[in-house]
Amino acid sequence: MKWLKAKYTYILIVLSLLVSTGLQVVWLQQLFDAQQKQLKDEIESLVSRTAQTNLYYSLTIFKDPGNLLLAKQLFLSPQWEQLRLAFDNMKIPGMHTSTSIIVDTDSTAVIMGLNLKENFKDKRRKPVVTSTGKNPEELRLTDSLSLVKMKKSLNASLKKIGINSKAYYNIYSYNAAKAVKSDVPKNFKPAFTSRSYLYNIQDIYRCQLNLDSINSVVWYRMRYYLASSILMILLTCTAFYFILKLLRSQQLYAAAKADFTSNMTHELKTPIATVLVAMESIKKYNLINNPETLQNYLDISQHEMRRLDLMVEKALNISNGTEADQPLSLELYDVQSGLQQVVSSMQLQNSDANIQFHLLEEPCFVYGDPVHLTNIFYNLIDNAFKYSGKKLFLEINCKYDAEKVTLSFKDNGPGIHKIYHQKIFERFFRIPVKGDTHDIKGSGLGLHYVKQIVEKHGGTIKVKSEPGNGTNFIITLPIAS
Repeated sequence: MKWLKAKYTYILIVLSLLVSTGLQVVWLQQLFDAQQKQLKDEIESLVSRTAQTNLYYSLTIFKDPGNLLLAKQLFLSPQWEQLRLAFDNMKIPGMHTSTSIIVDTDSTAVIMGLNLKENFKDKRRKPVVTSTGKNPEELRLTDSLSLVKMKKSLNASLKKIGINSKAYYNIYSYNAAKAVKSDVPKNFKPAFTSRSYLYNIQDIYRCQLNLDSINSVVWYRMRYYLASSILMILLTCTAFYFILKLLRSQQLYAAAKADFTSNMTHELKTPIATVLVAMESIKKYNLINNPETLQNYLDISQHEMRRLDLMVEKALNISNGTEADQPLSLELYDVQSGLQQVVSSMQLQNSDANIQFHLLEEPCFVYGDPVHLTNIFYNLIDNAFKYSGKKLFLEINCKYDAEKVTLSFKDNGPGIHKIYHQKIFERFFRIPVKGDTHDIKGSGLGLHYVKQIVEKHGGTIKVKSEPGNGTNFIITLPIAS
């Protein structure tokens, strides 16, 4: 739409990119939180199952533990895990819970109680009552061995799910809220803390797991989601980059076309005005009686008409995408002879210009199109006139070897910065100047046309120039064998 200017398009694209990136970040954050909660639940379940298994195996040390098969079905069942967790986590004002496991010579009994008395005094006995007859020292040793087995089994299970961070443990007495034993460092902030679980049926201690970090496992599990989000953002950025680049190219092309139209108008008026002045002078001063001056004016008019024809030809061929699409009419052509004609014609416009053309004794023949090769000579010498002014000093050299003919056009103009050495051959490109208007009119097509014609002849063109030290265009063309 016409009202949607380029700057608004840029703003919309940037906003779209920011919104797209923001949505991806929010989605990843929500996914991370969900994956983190799922991992914590998985670790909690792992700790619970490990404690439950350890609790069952502590039965096997009894002389007569009762029916082990039934005990195994009970203590290793998910139903028992759910029941025990629900019972342990039941926290209702005025309600008190108690659990007792009684192991006798021929039976194992589990007693779970709820007390709803308002003035309840917690005089619970030990949660486990056994008839093993072991003294306290033996019970502590058994508990230590059971705890070591619990930790070893739990650490192995944690590594299986990818958690390699150091695990710390708190050991609580059955009725105590404060740990009686702990290897957790001071000022330690765990990423995960489990509930406390009874791990030995013969004693009254509970074990609690603390982990330093679990985020690395969460990110690893999210790796495919993360990669897809990054890829989506990169693809979006790439798409917007090419859209912006295309938009910028269209703007530059539109500006170049407008500048071309303006400059071409001025350039077309110049040769027309010159020819009109020459015709009026011939008529006004009756130069028929002065053949030498008449010939000079006719040569100037002929040159200007050739230049006008070249500019019209370039303008007509813009729509074709290149100014050198016409097929070449190749013939044996002496570049020195063609250059000499162009130099003679161009010097008529500026008698103050100093053009030195170093001729070789032998001709330099190439297979080329005389019209197009003459045109590129006109372009290069005309550029030297434009940018060097009336104090032009142009040195033209021609040399050859067994493979190529080399032509150089070295002037004393303002020179060209190195960063523009390749760009000057681009279509419509003109070296930037201070301000918006070029003092020297031009279409930005001349050097582009020159490069295309040279390459179409199988040759090359390069420029050697520095600001303030003039410019040297070097053309090489295959020699006629």
